[in-house]
Amino acid sequence: MNTSLGKGSILFHKQFKFKNGDIGEKLIIILNNPNPSNEPYLVCRTTSQEKNKPKIFGCHEELSLFYLPSGHDFFEKDTWIQLHEIFPFEASTLLKDFFDRELECLGKLKDLTIRQLMNCVKKIRDISLKHKKLILRD
Repeated sequence: MNTSLGKGSILFHKQFKFKNGDIGEKLIIILNNPNPSNEPYLVCRTTSQEKNKPKIFGCHEELSLFYLPSGHDFFEKDTWIQLHEIFPFEASTLLKDFFDRELECLGKLKDLTIRQLMNCVKKIRDISLKHKKLILRD
């Protein structure tokens, strides 16, 4: 597996499976650095749809969001990292999706942004303790 994949990697998934069963294109961010032999990659979705979301940089723990204005890090549009739902991906599934060209690594968040995002994760109650431990471990 590509060793550059890890916390802060920005991926484009052409066939992302949502929890409601829908399938569609989605930008997702890896939140952890798992041991791929026995731990899942934990990812969250992003959105550029404003819909009354705050436009102040950083953590909005009450909404389980982290806001990045256009031009910040990788994103060309205002982007909200959605932390209310965490999606586990087994390493084998991620690898298969890469080989099937359903998944592409587009870039990585800056180190400072990753640290700020991790501080946000600490504050958000919607994230399970199990997932928080994997995300905040390193």
